[in-house]
Amino acid sequence: MYSSSQRNVHVPRYLPPQHTKKLRRSFNCSATKITDAEVWIKSIKLCRIFWPCQKSKKKHIHKASLKWSTSHITYREDQVPRNTDILVIGGGIIGWATAFWLRRDSKFSVTVVEKDPTYSQSATVLGLGSIRQQFSEPENIQMSLFSIEFLRNVSNYLWVEDPTESIDIGFNPQGCLMLANAENVDLLKENYLLQIDLGAKVELLTKDDLSTRWPWMNVDDIEMGCYGYENEGWFDPFLLLKALKIKCHFMGVNYVVGEVTDFHASPFIMVSSSGGESQRPPVSCKPLRSATISLPNQMNISISFNSVVNAAGPWAADVAELAEIGSENLPLGLPVEPRYRQIFVVRPKNTLSHVESHYPLPGLDMPFMIDHNRLFIERRDLSGEFIVYSDNPKFDSLNNNCNKQNSVNHEFFHEHIQPLLCKRIPGFKDAEVTSGWISICDYNTWDQNLIIGSHPLHTNMYFCNGSSGHGTQHAIAIGKSISELIAFQQYKTFNLVRFSFDRLFSNQTVNEVNCF
Repeated sequence: MYSSSQRNVHVPRYLPPQHTKKLRRSFNCSATKITDAEVWIKSIKLCRIFWPCQKSKKKHIHKASLKWSTSHITYREDQVPRNTDILVIGGGIIGWATAFWLRRDSKFSVTVVEKDPTYSQSATVLGLGSIRQQFSEPENIQMSLFSIEFLRNVSNYLWVEDPTESIDIGFNPQGCLMLANAENVDLLKENYLLQIDLGAKVELLTKDDLSTRWPWMNVDDIEMGCYGYENEGWFDPFLLLKALKIKCHFMGVNYVVGEVTDFHASPFIMVSSSGGESQRPPVSCKPLRSATISLPNQMNISISFNSVVNAAGPWAADVAELAEIGSENLPLGLPVEPRYRQIFVVRPKNTLSHVESHYPLPGLDMPFMIDHNRLFIERRDLSGEFIVYSDNPKFDSLNNNCNKQNSVNHEFFHEHIQPLLCKRIPGFKDAEVTSGWISICDYNTWDQNLIIGSHPLHTNMYFCNGSSGHGTQHAIAIGKSISELIAFQQYKTFNLVRFSFDRLFSNQTVNEVNCF
C-alpha cells in the first residue's frame, strides 16, 4: 500500500469519477480493494516512468531542487531500482565523482545510496576544500594534478543544459606554502625534486626569500619553504558536490536515500586476478550480489548489483563489516575510522600597537600555510578572517571529546593552537576566535593513505577509503580510477596499484614523508 508521504505526491481531495473509473480498469482492481487516493498515486507512479521516455517532450532540470520536469508533470529521481549494474554506497563527493565517471565513460546503470541527505556528518561538507600538489608519494601528486585540471575546467565537465554555462564552485587559485626547519629541510628538497619531475609547479624559497615575500611571517626557526605557484588553491566542497549531483541526475544516475544494512553473496567460484591490481593468483572468491537497504519509511528493499563501491567515508569500515570483512571468517578488516579535528575561524585585531612594526598582518597574498609542526593556516576569502587548525595526532583524544560535545573548545585553542599561530605570525597575537566547527575525515590507521581497489575475496566490492583528510581534493581522481577498474579491470590514467587492499595482507605501508 502506498501513502502520499512515501512518494511526495499531493493527493487531491476530489477525483472525477470518470477519471478514477478509467484508472481502476487500467489497474484491473475493484473498489473494495483500492481507494481513490491509492489509484491516484499509482497513476502518478506510472507517469514518472512514462513521461521520461517520451523523446518529444522537452525536459529540463531545476538545479536548486534536483527535480526533473516536463510540460505535464514534475517528478524526482527517487524511484528505488530492484537491480543496478553498479551500487555506490555513500553520497559524498567521492561517491558522486565515481558515479559521474562511470556514466560518462560507460553504459553501466549506477545507483547511489546515501543515508544522510542533510550531510550533517559529511566529511565533504565539513571539510575545507583545499588542494595542493605537494606530496611525497607520486600517486598523490598525480591525483592532485588530475583533480586540479578538472576543477579549473569544471564547467566543461559538469554542464547540463548549455555547454557554455558557467559553474561556480568557489575555486580560488592560491599557492600552498610548506615550511621546513633544519630537521626536515632535506626531506623538503627530496619531495620538491619528485614533484617537479611529475609536472608540479612548485619552487623552493630560502629564509631570506620567505621574509622578503611575506614580511608578516616569523622565519627565525625556518630553513626553507616550498611554494606552489600554480595548480593549487581552495574551493567550496558543497558547491562541487551539488554540481556533481546535478550532472549525475542528468546522466541518469539513480539516487536512493537509505542505509545499507546487509549484503548477500554468491557461492564460492574460481576466478583470476584482475590486471589492474597487484598480481593475484587464481583464488576462490565470493562475489556480493545484492544489498538490503533500509528506507526512511521503515521499509527494507533489496537491490541486486554486479559491482559495489564502498564510498562511505568515515563509516566505510561499518559497510565492510556487513560483508564480513573484519569478522571471524575475514579477520583483516578495513582500517578506517572517523577522525575529528577542531577548525577555528580567527580574526586579528585592527590595531598593531602591541606588535612590532615589521610584523604587519597578512593580506590577500597570504598562501595556504602548512607549518612544520602540523599547523594549518588559510585565508578565508575576503572576509578578513583566517582558518586555523592542527592535525597533530597528539590532539586526537581532545578532538574526539569536542565532537561528543558538538562544539569547539576555546581553551584548547588558547592553550595549544594560539602559541603556535603567534610564533609564526606575530600579528595574530590578539586574534579572536569568531566561530568554528568540528570536521571529520576517514582516517586510515594503517598508513594514512588511500585504500583503493577490490577486496581479494569479495572481488566485486571496490574500496575508495582512508584518504585521511585528502579525500575531497582527490575525489575526482579517485572516482576516475575506480570507474576504470570496474569498466576495464585496470588503471588507465595513473597506476594506483600500491594503494590496493592487498598491501594490508603483505604488511606493506605507503607513508607520506614530511607531507601532512
